[in-house]
Amino acid sequence: PGQRTIAAAGRARTWPRPGRPPLRAGHAPRRRPDCLRHRGRLQQTRQQTAGTASILAFGNPTFGPAQAAAAPLKVGFTPLPSTANEVTQLAKLYGAAQSKIYLGAEAREERLKAEAGNASVLHLATHGILNDASPMYSQIVLAQPDEKSSEDGLLEAWEVLKLDLHAQVAVLSACETGRGHIGAGEGVIGLTWAFFVAGAPATVVSQWKVDAESTSELMQEFHRQLQAREQKAKAEALRTAALKLLQNPKYRHPFFWASFSLIGEGGMN
Repeated sequence: PGQRTIAAAGRARTWPRPGRPPLRAGHAPRRRPDCLRHRGRLQQTRQQTAGTASILAFGNPTFGPAQAAAAPLKVGFTPLPSTANEVTQLAKLYGAAQSKIYLGAEAREERLKAEAGNASVLHLATHGILNDASPMYSQIVLAQPDEKSSEDGLLEAWEVLKLDLHAQVAVLSACETGRGHIGAGEGVIGLTWAFFVAGAPATVVSQWKVDAESTSELMQEFHRQLQAREQKAKAEALRTAALKLLQNPKYRHPFFWASFSLIGEGGMN
């Protein structure tokens, strides 16, 4: 009761759509991926991560040149100071003993790959790049690497497939992270699908280019609901966060609160 699972087909797989937010008081919508052959692995993941949640979070990566940078510089990306505050607040919420956060030049791709498998909650607050033609090359933008790094600072969906995740939820707090190509029997192929196959039974992703400030507030409230004494299911936590944002006259338009949806397992951690 109170939850609605969407197992969409055809064009409905891209739900929700701009201007038609799926929010209704008393209901916590979620969308189920088609690739449920991984159900056994998801159950194993839930068992392995039972107990106190630990969060690994990245925010406000440095996009400018690192000292003696060898990789091509990322141009066209604006700094995201609100994501630094977003991640810092999450560290306070989860507590120092249960949180690892990386900001600026420390928010590196190799660090994410090395540590992502140890967290029960993964949170990436940065720019997202949708590759409509080849969705497995859609990217999460991380810090500019230095000359010693073998990485390029762009975490692509195909690279996510190689991760061994045990997180209960992966939050992709960036633009258009929920979009991709529709694959028969698989749903929307892109970053969401990649994180699911890598072991995360649920992802929180966006359907369009989002506002940094409102997204930061939404994400902080989402995690606050997850960590509340009366712990809420993930889908219910996101719904509650969206309703709270809706009450703010500044963010009343659906553009600000309706972009993010929870894909996958929407129940308790």
